[in-house]
Amino acid sequence: MADNVIKVKDGDMESTVDVSRYLNNVPTPLEEIAAFQKPGLFDVQSATIDQDYDPLTVSTNAFDTDSSQTSTTSLLDSTVDRVEQSGLNDAYRDTWIPSEHTRKILRSIATTATGASHLDRENLTMPGLAVQGDMPDLIKNASIHFLGEDENIHRNVLTASDVTQDERGLRNLIQAGCYRAAINLSGRLLAIYAQGYGKINQPSKHTPHSLQLWFTRLSLLVKLRQMDVLENESKPFGNLDKPDMYFTFYPELYGTRPGSMASFAFRLLLTEIPSYYGKSKQALENLYKLLATVNQIIANFQAGLSGDGTHVRINESDQRNAIKLWTGRRSRILISIVNCTIGMRNYILAIEILEDLCKQPDWTTEQTNILRSAIGRVHLFLGDVTAAEKFLVRVNKEEKPTSVRELVDSGLMAVAQNAFQEAYNCFQSASAVDPSNVMLINNMAVCLLYTGQLKAAVWLFESIINRNPLKSLQEPILLNMCTSYELHTTHCKQPKLHLLRQLNRYKGDAADIQCLKLAM
Repeated sequence: MADNVIKVKDGDMESTVDVSRYLNNVPTPLEEIAAFQKPGLFDVQSATIDQDYDPLTVSTNAFDTDSSQTSTTSLLDSTVDRVEQSGLNDAYRDTWIPSEHTRKILRSIATTATGASHLDRENLTMPGLAVQGDMPDLIKNASIHFLGEDENIHRNVLTASDVTQDERGLRNLIQAGCYRAAINLSGRLLAIYAQGYGKINQPSKHTPHSLQLWFTRLSLLVKLRQMDVLENESKPFGNLDKPDMYFTFYPELYGTRPGSMASFAFRLLLTEIPSYYGKSKQALENLYKLLATVNQIIANFQAGLSGDGTHVRINESDQRNAIKLWTGRRSRILISIVNCTIGMRNYILAIEILEDLCKQPDWTTEQTNILRSAIGRVHLFLGDVTAAEKFLVRVNKEEKPTSVRELVDSGLMAVAQNAFQEAYNCFQSASAVDPSNVMLINNMAVCLLYTGQLKAAVWLFESIINRNPLKSLQEPILLNMCTSYELHTTHCKQPKLHLLRQLNRYKGDAADIQCLKLAM
C-alpha cells in the first residue's frame, strides 16, 4: 500500500499516511474489480465509483472479500511494499521518462544560471481549487431537517477547524471518516501554495508536499463522487509531464536531483480519473501510455542503466530492487486496466490481462488463487458459468471449501445458478469464519429475500447495524435496508429516520444521504 500514501516532508523528516487504508473507494489499482451484475441483486461495493446502485445486488468483489477493505491491496503488498519501504535510492523510486520537449527544457535549465530561465505559461502546471468555501455536512443538515435542531446535540464529528491545520489534522479527519472536512482542510493547505480558489491557470511553485496534498484531495473527491469538481481540478495536471513537475526544474532547492516530484500513485490516479466521469476510452488510452513508460523504465533497469535511460550504471542490489518495484507497479497498472475494461464491458480483454498476470513468477500460491478467483468472477460477468466453474470450484470437488474466499466463490456460483438457499449456506459458512465481515451478512440477507423470507432479511440487516453501527453504516447496505423496508411495509419512513439518526450519531460526513431514499 506504499503507493497509496501521503508523504509528508518537513525538512529532513518524513512520515507517511496510508490513504487507501481509510478511503474505501480510492481508485487504487487493487480495489475490487467490479461487482457481478445480476438483475435484481444488491451491489454492496462497486469498483466503479460513480456507478448507480441497483436494488438487490449480491456483493462480488473480485479481489477483496473483506468489506472493511483494509486488506484490499494485500495481493501486491507482500511483493511490492518491502521494496517501497526499503533503502532503495529515491532516484530509482522517483524516476520517470520525460517527453523530449520537457527533456530539452530541463536540460536548458540545468545549463542556465539559476533564475535566468523563463518559461511560457503553456510549459507550466497551474492547478487551483474549482469551488469556493467549504463543503457542507449533508448528514447534519438532513438530521436537522427531518429530526429537528435537538438531534444536532448528538452530532459529534470533526470539522476542518477542529484539527491542527497541517497534515496531522488531515490524517485525523481521514481516520474519522470526515472526508468532506478533509477536502475543506486540503483546500486551506493548498491555498498556502497559492493554489486556492480562482488560481487555476495562475503560475505557482510545486513541491512533493503540495503534489501529495493534491493526490489526497482528488482521491477524496473520487470517494465522494464529486465528479464536476474532480474533472475541473484534475485537468491542469495533464499527464504530469510539464517541466515544473521534475526536481531539476528547481535547482536552487534540489540541485541536480533527478526524477519526478509527483508520486507514481498520483500518476495512476490521474490516468484513471476520466473513467469516473464517463470517459473510459480516454482512461484506457492513458493507462496504456503509462504502461508503455513503465515497461521502458523496467527495460532500462534490466540493462543496468538508470530508469530514465541515462548511461549511469547502478549496483546489482539496487538494480534488483528497482526492477521488483517497477514490476509491481506495472502489475498495478494492469489491474487498473482490468477495472477500466470491465467498466467498458470488455470482459475478454480483462480475462486476458488477468491470465497474463497469473503467469508472473513472483506470486505466492494464495495470490495466484486470488487472481484465478478474479478470472472466474469476470467469467460470471459474461454469464459463462461453465468457464467460471473452472476457476471458482476446487479441482477435487469432494473437498469442501474452507477459506472465506473459497466459500464466497462457491456462493457466487450458486447465485449465478439461482440456487439462493445453497448460496445462503455458503455465505453463512464464510461468516462463521469471519463474523465481522458485513459484506457476507449483506449477501445472506439478499439470499433470504430471494427465497421469500423478507422479514428475516430485514431482521438480519438490522442486526448487523445494531451490533456494529460504526462498521455497518455503509451507503450500499443502507440503501439495501431502505429498499427492503419499502418491500416490507408502506410505513417505511420511521425506520429510515432511525437509520438517519444512527448515521448522525455514529458516522463522519462522508455518507451520501440519498441512500436513505428520503425525499427532502
